This record gives sequence, structure tokens and C-alpha cells, in this order.
Amino acid sequence: MIKLLLSACIDAEKNNVWEILSQVEKINLWVEPVISAYCEGDLIKGAGMVRVCRLKRNITIKEKWISWDEGHSFTYVGYNIPMVKRAINTWSVESIKGKTLVTSKSEIELKGGIVGKLLEPLMRLISKKMGNESLASLKYLVENKKPYGGKLSTLPDLPITC
Repeated sequence: MIKLLLSACIDAEKNNVWEILSQVEKINLWVEPVISAYCEGDLIKGAGMVRVCRLKRNITIKEKWISWDEGHSFTYVGYNIPMVKRAINTWSVESIKGKTLVTSKSEIELKGGIVGKLLEPLMRLISKKMGNESLASLKYLVENKKPYGGKLSTLPDLPITC
């Protein structure tokens, strides 16, 4: 099982960061592999909501929210993810001295038994890189009020504490 704990300090008030983070259909503004996203049905916030993300390489995944603490955190489970048996992710925001610490806590179980276990170190590195780039992109979006225009890998390293 792959466990990741990533964080970023964003120079903005907590409610401003939450506003962007909780607009789940706009994830494509700060997560590079996501081309588009929409929520199934009428629910666009809260536990029970289902988001469908269209990714590069013609991949579509679904995520179902299992908890939602308005203004503080949410947790969702990912489905239909290539090579992934189970994935769960919790995002939270915490106000610290006028800034906001955003934390992403993930658990990923790969398919494939022994082969999946052998791939864990590589997948951990890839997931950590993608996670840090997404956090850097979220930071840029919140602080500059517009999405980053270049490759996310060119964004500066993140402050992981406030």
C-alpha cells in the first residue's frame, strides 16, 4: 500500500483556499492530467457526490465523496483508476498566521498482487511528483487568481509548512 502525506502553505486566507478547493468540477484548473470534470446528478458538494474526471489518454475515472466537513476537509474514494485497486484521498485546510496549510493524505492499493507490490516504489515516486505539482498549481491559482499557464513541473518548490 502506498501512503502519501503532502502539504503546501498558501499565502491566502483559509476561506479563499477552500473556495477553490471545494469547486470540485474545476479541478482541471490545477491538476494537469485532468482535461475536464463534472458531477453526476444534482449534488456538487457534500458526502455522496460523485465526480467524473476525463483524463489524458482517453481515461475516465470516478470519485465518490464519503465525507465533507464544509470549510475544513473532504474525503473521496477513486474508482476505475488504471492499475489501482483502491484509492482514498483526504484534503484539508488549516489557518496558520493568516496563511493556509493545505494537506493531502492518500492511500493507494495497486492491482496485480506481487507485480503491483513490485511497482509500488515507482508509483510512490510518480504519485508524489504529481501531488506536489498539483499542490503547487493550486497555490499559484489561489495566490494569482488564474491558472498557471506553463508545465506544472516548472513551478517553484513548495513551502510545506506555514
